[in-house]
Amino acid sequence: MTDPLTTLPYDDEPGLHHNCRTQHWDQALMQHEQEITQTVDLLTDLLAQHNSPLLRHRAVQYVSKFNNLKSRLQRLRLDMVCAHAVCPPTRCSEPRFTLYTGIDLSIRRMSDELAQLSSGCYQFLSVLVSLNVL
Repeated sequence: MTDPLTTLPYDDEPGLHHNCRTQHWDQALMQHEQEITQTVDLLTDLLAQHNSPLLRHRAVQYVSKFNNLKSRLQRLRLDMVCAHAVCPPTRCSEPRFTLYTGIDLSIRRMSDELAQLSSGCYQFLSVLVSLNVL
């Protein structure tokens, strides 16, 4: 009897396995980019509504850090996951880097950085809410 976990459909065709991993990485990167975009939009709205120098300084710092991380995520996609800016839903045609552990590690590090940055930003925003600034 064969184990269904060892006879996955992409075992016969290695390109399908790579394609599956590439799409997974691309989805993870896109989700992170969307989270960053939403947070930056929130901070931008905050900046448009309030003129406090301290509040503006912290918000501008977060916007800058989020935008920097988003640029690095996009660069990771271009350099390591896919040869073009947007991977088509079916497959990435020209992956430039196939060392899965390197890509996984880079994505994990950026995910951790995003989580830490988001945590600090949300603490900042929750303090503003508790002070009735928002």
